[in-house]
Amino acid sequence: MTVNKSNLDNINIVLVEPQVPGNVGAVARAVKNMGISSLVLVNPWFHNHPQARYMAHGSEDILDNAVVTGSLEEAIEDSVLVVGTSRRKRLNTPFMNPKHATREILASSKAGPVSILFGREDKGLSNAELSLCQIMLAIPSSEAQPSLNLSQAVMVIAYEIYSTVSPDEEPLFDPATSGDLEQMYDHLRESLMTLGMKQWNDGDNYIKSLRRVFSRTKMERRDVSSIHKLCGEIDKYSSRLKAEMKKKGTG
Repeated sequence: MTVNKSNLDNINIVLVEPQVPGNVGAVARAVKNMGISSLVLVNPWFHNHPQARYMAHGSEDILDNAVVTGSLEEAIEDSVLVVGTSRRKRLNTPFMNPKHATREILASSKAGPVSILFGREDKGLSNAELSLCQIMLAIPSSEAQPSLNLSQAVMVIAYEIYSTVSPDEEPLFDPATSGDLEQMYDHLRESLMTLGMKQWNDGDNYIKSLRRVFSRTKMERRDVSSIHKLCGEIDKYSSRLKAEMKKKGTG
């Protein structure tokens, strides 16, 4: 399946009766971090609370544009897929790992809005609310402390969605090509030889050792650029040294 950033426009994060303003602000920041812009608040006891705005920090626009509804049915009436989140597996509907559910969520979002529901901080979603969902998600967590904070749960699921979309983004790792590496080794050899150390040629064990060292790491283009810069400084030093020696020899 091909996915792209436009899929995120149809992802709605729905908070059912949130109780802590700071959590709502943290959720706003989390979803914006992950490229999601739609936040729906179902029957919140507060609206535009200062603590929510403080925790949003740079994501106040998500709060300003949040849709506020009086019922869950109203919030999801246009959704082509409704996804529930819970750590208590109380219904017969199969629960999925967020990583496994992501592609179905994104595929459905190409057809229309997808609502992902998060329940109250103290008791989550009710059985009646979960019965409105076609998919159930449970976030794997330690038995010692299985319950996640609301904003943490949103971030985990939003991250799984975004990380599925992100292969279309600029890669974080920019690997050096074989040609880049060979140019780097040539520059190293030439720079070392300008120091008068001709034993550091390509057949010497020292150059072979350098190849072995660099081959142990996945070098990026910026790493190769750093080596070229180092060689450039060696070249400058060698030129100054030769000029001084020539001056002394003719003085």
